[in-house]
Amino acid sequence: MNSGHTHFDQSRIWQVIGYKNAGKTTLITRLVRELRERGYTTAVIKHDGHDHFDMDHPNTDSGKYSQAGAEAVAVISNSRHAVIEKRSTSLEEIIERFSAYDYILVEGFKRAPYPKLLMVKEQEDLALLQLEQIRAVIAVDSKRLDKEQLPDSAACYDRDHVTKIANFMIQCGVQ
Repeated sequence: MNSGHTHFDQSRIWQVIGYKNAGKTTLITRLVRELRERGYTTAVIKHDGHDHFDMDHPNTDSGKYSQAGAEAVAVISNSRHAVIEKRSTSLEEIIERFSAYDYILVEGFKRAPYPKLLMVKEQEDLALLQLEQIRAVIAVDSKRLDKEQLPDSAACYDRDHVTKIANFMIQCGVQ
């Protein structure tokens, strides 16, 4: 790993943003499968705005270490690892850690400066178009969407057209 700023191709970082229950997790899950089928590796970073997720459960060894006061716990096996730290970190630091993956999909972090796929369930969700870097609008049903409100620069897809969305993401990264 290099020190300082990442040299990771930022066209391979995609944020999926939208209001609660807009389908962000579903789309990301489907995109991970689609990209994997094409031979790409993916990493996912999720923002938890409520600050109450828990990965080291009470009856596990890692949970016991955490309850005892450990500030960080790592669990390592032959095929995977997990690190749980009791400190905040930045999106950029995690992106740097994940720079070996072909694509990094980020759920949330609306104000981060990466290309965004905006999930739209209702016409009112288009208020999020004020954010920078919106590259595509993913609608529950794009036929019901008032396209007049969309910027010319944003593509528009139905949320079930995962193959087309993945094609768009890949083409955006091709220089």
